Amino acid sequence: MAESILLGHAPRPTDGAQLAKRIRTLVIAAEPAGIACTSIISAELDGADIARLDLDLTDFILAGEVDRDRARLEPQGATISREAAVLRQLTVRASPMRVSGAEVTLDAQLRDLPFRWIETDNGELAVELARPTDEHPLHGQALVSVPKHQLGAAILGLAESTLLDMGVTVSKLEIDVESTGPRSVRLIVDGKVRKGLLGATVHGSAHAAIDDGMGVTLTDIKLESGNPLVAAMLAATRGRIQGYEGRRIDLASELPAGIRLADVQVRVTDDVIVEARLV
Repeated sequence: MAESILLGHAPRPTDGAQLAKRIRTLVIAAEPAGIACTSIISAELDGADIARLDLDLTDFILAGEVDRDRARLEPQGATISREAAVLRQLTVRASPMRVSGAEVTLDAQLRDLPFRWIETDNGELAVELARPTDEHPLHGQALVSVPKHQLGAAILGLAESTLLDMGVTVSKLEIDVESTGPRSVRLIVDGKVRKGLLGATVHGSAHAAIDDGMGVTLTDIKLESGNPLVAAMLAATRGRIQGYEGRRIDLASELPAGIRLADVQVRVTDDVIVEARLV
């Protein structure tokens, strides 16, 4: 289902400066209360289309789920009209932004993102993000870099909403990444999780390699727990887990329609750096 993002009151803006002002309000709502917005935002409109949108989110702090003001992020009324449009060129940079305390460096350029302007019966204006299709694929490239020792915090912050929906809380997630080649890494995961009354430590590791055909092969997969009950549950599913051992996962076929991955590079220094190109 498409996601709707509130951009103030209808009608839609008629120039780039108005749009940038509305996006700034959105950015402020997505940060914790009391944080001064330092993001640099500029935009250019061409009719209903957004010809260009540049976001510099350096020092942006992504609020946790409990800190986000949903009434300022999502429309509250029912949709009464939609107008199709395209975001022709989007540039997002951050050097860095902060996600759950992790310093995430981002440099992304994307093209041809379909969306819709929507108006609600409350007089709200929002954008509804449409999914790319095979006829209208997403184009561009992105680089994401996270200090290796902060990787677990960054992933946990991004997955927070999904985990809460599942009734799962994670008090610790540590991920170590070791480079074993230009496109291969070894992952080591240590976490503390709780679901209901059941809490446990979980340890896992695996080796992942990406080939020229954009396939990922997982080997040396291990998953265990210090909690005897959880360890028994993991043992019961070990056959399913081991089913991924040596299995090649074709990224091209697994990705949603309209997302065509041309290249992925992974480098590990003091940072974990992932670069991807879409065609």
